[in-house]
Amino acid sequence: MATERLTVSLAPELRHWIDTAIESGGYSSASDFVATLVRNHRRGEQLDHLLREGLERGQSSKPGKTYWSDKKEALTARSTT
Repeated sequence: MATERLTVSLAPELRHWIDTAIESGGYSSASDFVATLVRNHRRGEQLDHLLREGLERGQSSKPGKTYWSDKKEALTARSTT
């Protein structure tokens, strides 16, 4: 994937927070940390869109016995691709 440089100014306490996250081993760099934040924000927007869409449909159904285990399996499969 091609990358593009972006310069961001942060308050010292925010930079410290990023550095701490990197030092704890959760991220390889500040770029990795920020990219994760952007991806998570994007996923949140997608989820909000789906929730709004579901509410607008006005339909609901009671999930069957395997609904949540099936949903977990489908989401796990999607996240590994």
